[in-house]
Amino acid sequence: MSNVFFDGDEAELADARPKHLSYSRINRYLTCPEQYRLYYVENLRPKVPAASLRFGQCVHLALAAHFQEGENAVTFFESAWAEIKDFELRYSYRESWQSLNDKGKILLEKFLSEELPKLGSIVASEKAFELSISNLEVPFVGVIDLIADLDGKRTVVDFKTSGSAYDEFEVELSDQLTSYQLAEPDVQQCALCVLVKTKEPRIEWHLSSRTGEQMHEFLAKAEIVGQDIASGRFYKRPGKHCAWCDYQNLCLRKPDAYETLKAVA
Repeated sequence: MSNVFFDGDEAELADARPKHLSYSRINRYLTCPEQYRLYYVENLRPKVPAASLRFGQCVHLALAAHFQEGENAVTFFESAWAEIKDFELRYSYRESWQSLNDKGKILLEKFLSEELPKLGSIVASEKAFELSISNLEVPFVGVIDLIADLDGKRTVVDFKTSGSAYDEFEVELSDQLTSYQLAEPDVQQCALCVLVKTKEPRIEWHLSSRTGEQMHEFLAKAEIVGQDIASGRFYKRPGKHCAWCDYQNLCLRKPDAYETLKAVA
């Protein structure tokens, strides 16, 4: 198949070939190949990031600081979130800096008092992995949030912040959890710990596991996606996700589309 965007220019095509694959790269490509190109090849990012993204990062860092350094997660979050109070961020109509500050504190306090006692031996936090897999031309990489004993079972844990609860099918079909079990095949289960920032914040656990067949299916999909990316097969895939895509104006060919974007190194 001919290259869609690079018109046979081998120098530009080489820039599209990834040095590695990851769950995030595969997921973005499957959402929309054009979004993948703009994000990973053109390296375009919004000039004004979403507040929900920065909030999730602060919560994530707070949990990592607790497990790695023994810091109080609430105190860490308050400090990190305060640092970006005056930054320009995109808030949804229901959000503000203060509302997210309050929800972050409540969620982390609940985690420390109600969820942390469920965790036994902490094996690793923010554990990076790199897998050489025979059917992939490049390494498969990722970072696991936490490996610990959960109610006595060795578990790979991924922390999420979300504005709504997760459905069970999302957990059972999660490629991210599949990739983590590939990296840690000896664990007994994998889990999503979802910090739900609704009006009344709550924390939900979703437990799952993966069979050899499911992991094989994921690797077959990863191989196809990796080949498509390396071949420069990028195209627009319209759908509901366009409503919250940072690159919508580019796809709509609006003259000022680039004004909200910046290129990053």
